Amino acid sequence: MRRVIILGLVVAIGLTAAFANVRAAAAAGITSDRYINNQTHLKQIKADQAWKTVNSNNSIIIAVLDTGVDANHPDLKGNVLPGINLVNPGKSPYDDSANGHGTAVAGIIAARGNNGIGVSGVLWNARILPIKVLDKYGQQDSIDVVAKGIHMALDRGAKVILMSVSSMSYSKALTEAVQRAEASGAVLVAASGNESDRVAYPAAYPTVIAVGAIKSNNEPLYESNSGPELNLVAPGMNVYTTKPGGKYGTLSGTSAAAPQVAGAAALVLARHPGMSPFDVRQLLYQTATDLGERGWDRRTGYGLLNVYRAVRTNPSTDFHEPNNSMGQASPFPIESQIRGRLNPSDTIDWYKMDIPYDGKVTLRGSVTTSISSPMAATFYAENRTPVTYYIGNGDTLTVPAKAGRMLIKLQRSGGVNAFTYVLTSSFAINPDRYERNNNMDTARPLVGNQISVTGNFHEEGDQDWFSYYVREYGRLNITVTPDTKRMDLNMRIGKQGQGWEEYDTGDRDDPTERAQKEVSPGKYYIRISEYWRNQVNGEYRLDLTYTPVRKDVNEPNDTYRQASHLASGTLMTGTLPTHTDSDWFQFTVDSESYVSVRAPFVPVSRGMRIEIYGSQTFNYALAATDQVAQLSDQGKEVIGLKLKPGRYYIRLSSAVSFKYDAYRLTLHKEKLVDGYRDIATHWARSDIARLTRKGVVKGFENATFQPNQQVTRAQFATMLIQAMRAKGLPVGSYTGRNPFGDLSSSHWAYQSLLKAYQLGILQGYPNRTIKPNQPISRAEMAQMTARAQNLLLYKHSRSSYRDVPTSHWASPAIEVLTSRGWLKGYGNLFKPQGRATRAEVVVLLARVYQL
Repeated sequence: MRRVIILGLVVAIGLTAAFANVRAAAAAGITSDRYINNQTHLKQIKADQAWKTVNSNNSIIIAVLDTGVDANHPDLKGNVLPGINLVNPGKSPYDDSANGHGTAVAGIIAARGNNGIGVSGVLWNARILPIKVLDKYGQQDSIDVVAKGIHMALDRGAKVILMSVSSMSYSKALTEAVQRAEASGAVLVAASGNESDRVAYPAAYPTVIAVGAIKSNNEPLYESNSGPELNLVAPGMNVYTTKPGGKYGTLSGTSAAAPQVAGAAALVLARHPGMSPFDVRQLLYQTATDLGERGWDRRTGYGLLNVYRAVRTNPSTDFHEPNNSMGQASPFPIESQIRGRLNPSDTIDWYKMDIPYDGKVTLRGSVTTSISSPMAATFYAENRTPVTYYIGNGDTLTVPAKAGRMLIKLQRSGGVNAFTYVLTSSFAINPDRYERNNNMDTARPLVGNQISVTGNFHEEGDQDWFSYYVREYGRLNITVTPDTKRMDLNMRIGKQGQGWEEYDTGDRDDPTERAQKEVSPGKYYIRISEYWRNQVNGEYRLDLTYTPVRKDVNEPNDTYRQASHLASGTLMTGTLPTHTDSDWFQFTVDSESYVSVRAPFVPVSRGMRIEIYGSQTFNYALAATDQVAQLSDQGKEVIGLKLKPGRYYIRLSSAVSFKYDAYRLTLHKEKLVDGYRDIATHWARSDIARLTRKGVVKGFENATFQPNQQVTRAQFATMLIQAMRAKGLPVGSYTGRNPFGDLSSSHWAYQSLLKAYQLGILQGYPNRTIKPNQPISRAEMAQMTARAQNLLLYKHSRSSYRDVPTSHWASPAIEVLTSRGWLKGYGNLFKPQGRATRAEVVVLLARVYQL
């Protein structure tokens, strides 16, 4: 990852942190604060109900480690102590952040309540100690500054320390600071982070209250980190609070949720001044509103902060009850603490622990009895024989654990009086299957062209080395993807006896490291490490793909004299490894044919060009296009043209070179019949061929006539006029005014349509349109043909077709053309509304004009 913020230490802002122009709301009987009704989070955590019991605590110091605080804000003045600036020592810890993060956080805790202005904090009166640990961008070069901030807060006597900051990386300095805070009697509260991942540090420590964020419907925010370390959730969507300069606005994310818990902890201490940090944590967990599974769950922890219950409930030494049977087992998340009580009438407690990977669970016990072994702990892992250990005060035991569910039964030893126990759990992943591979000499060889391996960093300073032997020139693609953003990957690749290349570009949004490297024969080494050399309970997946340079079996074919033979219907492949390379192919045409070239696959998305030359025309191409790749993607033919008998050449080139995959090329030759490739067996073939030669009709550029295609009004008018000219009739040109609004002078059939209109063959529509592109029906075809011949049209006494009654508007034309043998139906049907086809029109015109 990056090195500065790459460290991962950023303000856990989440979704929004913008100033808001919110309508002033009435106090609704809660407080006199002007915007109290905008603060829906206070009702959600029941702080408004708690205020009837306690609403202030100005006897303890609450340290806010953040971007600083605007101590002159009207709603914070009097609640903020002189602070400390660890970003620019000696300067005031004023909040200079663009979004006013520290001021917003402080306001959620301790905006002065019931003062007739602004908003209310969870506490109305407080002693906030601002400690600026983040710069104006909400960033910091080292997480050790946060550790230093904790020490400074403790030195100033803080008993609640809030950290709405998150780092995905473990830190020894931070660990020591957290341990000192616990020993000093300070309650630590931290945002879980907004990476949609595992809980970040410092929230991940068992002695820190890890706070996630939920919406107004009590569903977790998507960004809110979760997992075994999560303890509580609080509202984190558009929390209305203070902003620098006397303003107000919203803050979203786990940063907005954590200060609500810090405020609740201060209210609890106001009711129970001598309570230990552990007891404060347990009381908040005990009184939370359960949201998910019974008890604790990894999405919402112990549930939604409930300030009212917290300040009115006496602490329990065992709120996990009832958990006296296997079926009632309470959750015991790894990296956490639980407290319980056993006595002569309650001798067994059951817990369930979800193990993410094969590894070891360590439990540290604290028991309120001097008996050496007052409690037996039996571990039931899946597919393993149960194992029993004995735990006394101060004991530590480590148990092998398989990935999956593990049940733990705690049982009071016989003859022991009642006692309370506290267990602190931790977990360490087992070494991966490739250990030990910590240096070049022990590098694990990888074999194959496509390889996927899973590794981890099971201990501090762990490095994983792999080797890969390359037998021929090619390309290596390597990606290393962690399953948790706590893992800051670093990858190095080097050839034996040569230098190293480092790959370290991942960040919190995309922690994957990627390498693409041109390789030559020899041995390569790959080193994967955790940038901060931390032990991480997580895994990475290394995917390696080796692609050799593709052999082009047609080489050398760089000139027309070396051109490879290309037969019709065969698949030809090749590469163009440089932009100066050309591939030549040759083919012969025995009779006039339509030749089409297709490229079923092209390795590049642009830049490939094809040219076709005749054996006597190397000075110019018969056809060419540089859209080969684009036409290939569309599934279209690349080139198609009519060719006379002879030898021809194809030249391929590409401005974008490729050598690891081959293009695929096919050539197809279709013999032309009378100039077309789609009329050889058609019933109207002879008429189509004859009228084509006479210039009455013509086909399309792809050497097709498409005899069964519908005929439009423009096409029919053109064919009709051309037939009249072929017959030698004086047609002339149209020079008059264009009366039709839908006919442009640039239309290809402009002259034919207006001439047919002038001759009375074609009529327009009442709205001054002629609809040139509208298909004509068989009835219209008959009517226009009869008009062109100036035939006498009259109503007949009987009809030749069952579907054309004598009352039909086109019956006279159909009957007269039928009687002359120019027009035929389908047996005793004519299908007057059927669309006229190009073949039908050709045959009709050939008969009418005797062409």
